Amino acid sequence: MSTIIGLIFDFDITLSPEFQQQVLFDAWGVDATTFWGECKTLIDAGYDMEHAYMRNLIDYGRKNPFYALSNAMLETFGHQVDLYEGLSRQNGKKSIFDDIYTLLHQPKFAKHGIQCECYCISGGLKPMIEGALEAHGLSGYFKEVFACDFDNDSSGKLGYIKETVGHTIKTQKLFMIAKGISPRQGDHPTRVNDITHTYRIPFEQMIFVGDGQTDIPAFALVNKKGGKSIAVYREEKNPDGSIDEARTLKSYLNGYKLAVEAKRSEQLLPADYSSGKPLKMALLGYVESIATHIVSRL
Repeated sequence: MSTIIGLIFDFDITLSPEFQQQVLFDAWGVDATTFWGECKTLIDAGYDMEHAYMRNLIDYGRKNPFYALSNAMLETFGHQVDLYEGLSRQNGKKSIFDDIYTLLHQPKFAKHGIQCECYCISGGLKPMIEGALEAHGLSGYFKEVFACDFDNDSSGKLGYIKETVGHTIKTQKLFMIAKGISPRQGDHPTRVNDITHTYRIPFEQMIFVGDGQTDIPAFALVNKKGGKSIAVYREEKNPDGSIDEARTLKSYLNGYKLAVEAKRSEQLLPADYSSGKPLKMALLGYVESIATHIVSRL
């Protein structure tokens, strides 16, 4: 019987309060609205969202060497990506991940070898996400990152789209997690099609956290198979750090339609992982509940 709990996150707006590409736009002096508008033109021409923005990044570099990127550069840019409160371990900070592992080190769980593995499934860029996790001291907590990826061309710059992770592909990645298929460890992704009667991480031992439309299939799959799900929304801030209630209400209502009204997730909570906040308490509660259930079946 599996003693592993799978904690799975989207990235943009779920772990990070901004879309990661904003770091690139700020460095380039490019207006985000212009870039995404160009992507919309590609989408209208038949591209899916991930291929559109990845092609646009490549095209920027081909048109002007100033914008030319490599995977190594993307990872470095990822170091500049901010995370929500309660996640980062920079400057000696305590993260929610520390609390989760402290919880599972209690004798009642530790003696049974119960552990939590964290994963990220995102339509963002894998090198940037890995760079962000490294910069915030979280690399050791994440077993695998499934996200969009490039291959460099002969000049060492981004030249080809290697993999995209769209909304339906997220469900494929969930099955890879369930079956224990790890590209990082050398497993080929096609192994997800292997027939198995036991899962390394059963879906009922998964917790999925996401924020938007691209997470809907993942929410639906985890819910259908007995797992836990939390939809999060971003609290919009004024320049002085106070909450902009009008913009936050819009963010909340979008989340409400996704999570509550459509019954795609069990909870809708503000994306703040710090002590005393509902999201942290919900995650710790789910981890403890699943761990207790595992113990009861051993």
